[in-house]
Amino acid sequence: MNALDRTRILYRLGFDTSRPKIFSFHDCLPDVFSMYIDLLIYKRYKMLGAQELIERLGPHTKFKKEVVLTFDDGRRNCWTVIFPLLKKYKIKACFFIIPSRIKETDEYFPNLEDYWRGRVSWENLYVSHRRQPYLTWKELEVMQASGLVDIFSHSLRHEVVAISSKVIDFQHPGVYEMPVYFDEWFQSGEPQPDTLWGVPIYERAWAPLASNIYLPNRQGDLFMAEFVKKNGKFLFFKKRDWRAKLFEYFYAHKKSFSSSHFKKLEDKEDAAQSIIESKKIIENKLKNSCIFFSLPLYQGMPEMLTIITDAGYKAVFTGPVPDKAQKIPLNHKRQRPFLLNRIPSFWIKFLTYF
Repeated sequence: MNALDRTRILYRLGFDTSRPKIFSFHDCLPDVFSMYIDLLIYKRYKMLGAQELIERLGPHTKFKKEVVLTFDDGRRNCWTVIFPLLKKYKIKACFFIIPSRIKETDEYFPNLEDYWRGRVSWENLYVSHRRQPYLTWKELEVMQASGLVDIFSHSLRHEVVAISSKVIDFQHPGVYEMPVYFDEWFQSGEPQPDTLWGVPIYERAWAPLASNIYLPNRQGDLFMAEFVKKNGKFLFFKKRDWRAKLFEYFYAHKKSFSSSHFKKLEDKEDAAQSIIESKKIIENKLKNSCIFFSLPLYQGMPEMLTIITDAGYKAVFTGPVPDKAQKIPLNHKRQRPFLLNRIPSFWIKFLTYF
């Protein structure tokens, strides 16, 4: 994100009153999420649910003190951390889930309420994230019934593929020491951390938008993971310059594992099927209207707007700065879905200054 994009976000935070501010999460630690909510309450923001947001999207509206909290993927953190805190503060949020990753089970997984009451340890919460990284349908039913959580689509499979040799980052731990690049971890069979940390993350795309897939030499993954293992394992990422060290080491040794190639992407996730079927599954399972669609990786294409419209969605959620080459055109007519740009959650702290 360049300086101009950051300036645009700051403008939207402090001065844009054309619509509520929509913040994008994937997961969040309890103390961080509580800090964000405390700040929003202190600044007298109202947190809206889905129906309230729809009512605010008409023409000529100004709502300076309203926000929407959205969570992509339907990760376990939404049950273990976010839902208990939504109940504590009595606020609403929107969850965008990937139906193919939601488990059908009656097994109960603990959350913060169990921890507060002394029923489970903090370690038990971590273990539940490793055992079942995504939510279950039963948990979604409970959260929806509370009236605090609205549940919508984030595509059917959310298949992510590498599209170039450009390295954009390296796999590293995030909330509950789970991998930051969740899709790569999940799609590769959830490997153990010793073979995961430091793995290169290449320029990526939602599969329906890719024609060719980049297949790197996986020896490079093992090479980088071994470097992290020898330099402190998980503690390596406590160093302030860990990312710079990984980039330096990667490019210094890239030639030793450079036998990579491109391949035509076949049997990929179909965009139309993903948009339509995910909606049908959510509505069938939860018996509620699925009116919002969140673009995987914030990526879309103009042709998708017709599919989304015909499927009956009322709004499409994307990132702070839509990719110009894949941007879905904004349509102001009410019969077409609204395109709603979101602000990454860490920008909430900048509301301190407005």
